[in-house]
Amino acid sequence: MKISRDIHVFAGRGRDTDLTEFINHKIFTELAIRPDDKLVDIGCGDGALLKLAAQSGVKTAVGLSGAEEEAASLRAIGLDVRQGLSDSLPLPDGFATVIVCNSVLLIVLKEKIGSSLSEISRIAAPNARIWIGEIPRTKEPTSVPQHKTIPAMLWWLLRHRGVRSFIGMCRRLLTGAQRGPILVNPLEAVFWVAPEDFVRMAREAGLKCEHHFPHETLDQDRKPCLHIVRHNYLFRKE
Repeated sequence: MKISRDIHVFAGRGRDTDLTEFINHKIFTELAIRPDDKLVDIGCGDGALLKLAAQSGVKTAVGLSGAEEEAASLRAIGLDVRQGLSDSLPLPDGFATVIVCNSVLLIVLKEKIGSSLSEISRIAAPNARIWIGEIPRTKEPTSVPQHKTIPAMLWWLLRHRGVRSFIGMCRRLLTGAQRGPILVNPLEAVFWVAPEDFVRMAREAGLKCEHHFPHETLDQDRKPCLHIVRHNYLFRKE
């Protein structure tokens, strides 16, 4: 399959590969991922974490993408990426010893957060390490373009992300597969929650919080700094 555009745009950070690599290295180190782990990266973006895992000898590393077109592009470069949404993960019970869900739940509808956490818990093996990152502590602005109507969003996709994304989104809208709020009115869609409330929600899904802390990013000078709003969480499957 021919890849029609730069896969780095899948990471949601434009072509800021330095930031993408910085964040994924932090996650990889924090979780102490080993070659014998079974890694699942929900919302795997451009596959940076999957590539890092492969380079470190991890034999089982599965990525999930909300769009089949993006999943297919990543499979074309040798990564195991499947289409799946956070509240409907196409993996068996107890599959993963390590799960990463970074910068994903903030664009999931609030009413689907509980079912998403339950799905993460379902595919986690006992005592699995689970990273859920970049959850805003308070409401924040977003860099995702705002579109008041679906036609406006589709026109933006066609101009900025190409024919494949345009056709793929049309197909998902027509079939009902596009269940998330992505690209349409994102300021209303961004999920945010106080850390103590998110820890409680995760506990109800069977996840025990070991540690939570402000998200680390890069400033304009490309130096590490703490994000003023976003928060990271490290859980264990109970």
